[in-house]
Amino acid sequence: MTAQPAPLRALGISGSPSANSRSRILVERTLVRLAELQVATELLDLSDLPAEALLARRQDPSVEAAIQRSATANILILGTPVYRASYAGQLKAFFDLFPQDALRGTVTGLIATGAGLAHALVADHALRPLVASLRGLSASQALYIVDAQFPEKTQIPDAVEAQISALAAELYTLGRALAWGKA
Repeated sequence: MTAQPAPLRALGISGSPSANSRSRILVERTLVRLAELQVATELLDLSDLPAEALLARRQDPSVEAAIQRSATANILILGTPVYRASYAGQLKAFFDLFPQDALRGTVTGLIATGAGLAHALVADHALRPLVASLRGLSASQALYIVDAQFPEKTQIPDAVEAQISALAAELYTLGRALAWGKA
């Protein structure tokens, strides 16, 4: 008899300094979709963590706990606005604190938002290498949403909602497969 894997756990990580950013809203919505699939979900706002600890200038239990939650989640969802043609600096600082193999066996969804299409490849050129450097697996689908696609933050357009649903379904499928491999 094969052991059943534990229920899946997903952690959404918002790399935006704004509590009401489009990227954070999209991460939250993806977590809602995963919760509908019976995945335990949690949101981590990096802006809530002490900056001195994120910069490795001192240790802090909240940062250590956030790293532990990230490393033990089956599914991560990284959300970031695009700044200077890449992801947010606090996201980089956070992942710089991780050990080399921290994301082994973890599937990661990538969400980025920006003002225009010029940075549409940020997920492929910046976020995927970040995940791979920690031995994580990125979902094949990633979201890059420009402001014009999501003009009103109180209502997610149907086309964006469809992308979120597709990402959540892929994360669930991959997360379940990886969990079975660990069981």
